[in-house]
Parts: sequence; structure tokens; C-alpha cells
Amino acid sequence: MKLAIVVPVKSPRRAKHRLEAVLTEPDRERLAATMARDVFHVVAGLWDYGRFVISDDPEVLEEGRRFGLDPLIDRVSQGQSAAVQQGFAAAWERGYTAALTIPADVPGVTAIELEELCTYRPEIEVVLAPDRDRLGTNGLRLVPPHAITLRFGEDSYNLHRAEAVRAHRSFAVHVVAGLEHDLDRPEDIASFVQLGRDTATLRLLQEFKAAERLLASAPPLG
Repeated sequence: MKLAIVVPVKSPRRAKHRLEAVLTEPDRERLAATMARDVFHVVAGLWDYGRFVISDDPEVLEEGRRFGLDPLIDRVSQGQSAAVQQGFAAAWERGYTAALTIPADVPGVTAIELEELCTYRPEIEVVLAPDRDRLGTNGLRLVPPHAITLRFGEDSYNLHRAEAVRAHRSFAVHVVAGLEHDLDRPEDIASFVQLGRDTATLRLLQEFKAAERLLASAPPLG
């Protein structure tokens, strides 16, 4: 199995609007960029695989290039599924028989965890790593890269599972602690801080005093 890792990245200037209750717009932009760099750093260490970043933001692509990832321009800018589909198609065209994607907002993932997901049960055609709510997809490995239709977004965990059934593909779930913790909502910040992974993202959240902001934004108890 010749595998490529694809990281889709939204421009930090358009990211993380659901954190506006606890973070200002400049802080959200810094957070998105820092999370992406943490993810790039981990992916960059996996030399045995193809490593791609796809974005419509030239600065993001250049940052990925600095980490050794091959940049791909998102030519349609229609969300995560479309970006990943373009990345997987590029991987297939370059001779990769399998592809794995993780988002740019899972800064707690480690190289060991990602390597385990790359190599987990290679006979399985669709391997999914869920978020902590078992609703989202924070890791998806397909053999071949076009094995199923991509369905990122609301309830993607169940939608991807249904696509595997519809396409008669073998399916497995592999829980990865670092991939369970994306940072989309205010409550995700507390969960990520409790994970305690030493990352630039954690240090930035501490600089922001994000936990204190989270408490201050919480509604008073009855």
C-alpha cells in the first residue's frame, strides 16, 4: 500500500467563527494558523508517505511547503469534501494506491498516532477516526483513494459509514486520542487543554487565557 497524507486547510482569515464567543477575530486567525503548523510538523515527520497540503490560500500553501508538504491549489473552494477529493485525486494520479486525510485543527495528534492510523489493518478499504462526539470524521483512510464519496460536514461519521456500505467497501473505526480533539466550538478548548499535549496550540491558548475566557462566557448556574 503506497499511501499519501492530505491536509486540507481553510484560510485562517475565514476559520473558526464558532469560537467568537471566547476569542477575538485576530486571536482566531492566530489559532487557526498555529494549529495548522502543529499538524504540518507532525505530518512532515512521516517520510515514508506522500505528504500534501491543499488550500486556496497561498500563504497556507507556502507554510506547508516550508514543512516539506507538497502544495496543491484548491481550485474550487467548495469546502472540505471538495478539497479532500482534489487532494486524493492528485495522489491517485501520482501513483498512490491509498490516501489518508486529517484536518488542520487537530493539533494534539502525534506522529506515532498518525503512523498507526496509516498502517492500521491495511486490508480494510475505509478506516475512520471519529471526533470525541462520534459525529465527525477527523481521520479517513481510503484504499483506493476514490473508494467512497466524501461526506465531510454534519454527521460525517455516520454518512461515511453509510457510503462504505453503499459502495460495498470494508469498513473499520480506529479511535485516535489526538484526532478526537478538534477545536471548533468553545467547549472543545477545555477538552483540548485537558488532553495536555505539549503543542504550540496549547501554549497559545494559555497565552490567550482561553480557559478563563471560557468560564467567563458560560451562562450563570440557575
